[in-house]
Amino acid sequence: MNWHRSQFLSFCVVGTTGFLVDAGITILLTQMFSVEATLARLVAFLIAVSVTWALNRRFTFQVDASVSTWLPYLMSSTLGALINMGIYLFWLRWAGHSARQILAGVAIGSIGALAFNFTISRYVIFRANRAPPA
Repeated sequence: MNWHRSQFLSFCVVGTTGFLVDAGITILLTQMFSVEATLARLVAFLIAVSVTWALNRRFTFQVDASVSTWLPYLMSSTLGALINMGIYLFWLRWAGHSARQILAGVAIGSIGALAFNFTISRYVIFRANRAPPA
């Protein structure tokens, strides 16, 4: 398998893991500890970003990057989330609010954010000390 494709697939698996961490912690905090939903989501997002940063650093990009890459990764992930929401809202404004269009908006926003996050992670955040292709 092509090294770049393998990295992208690993990035997607790590992203799925991040989603599960984000959703799980949000549910845990809101349902078991009665934390307000917005605060719970913020805490869960920070934990999920930290988990995906560590996994991408170790497995996806195989770099010996320092902890100093965490803040840029958090910032790019936050920007990616804003891109996702912006694309989603733009789509709904253009295409309408039927269930099909809402689902399409979520998918298109997610794809846009995924492309942005992977590109920034690969070429900016984890660029230094990248392991050579195996």
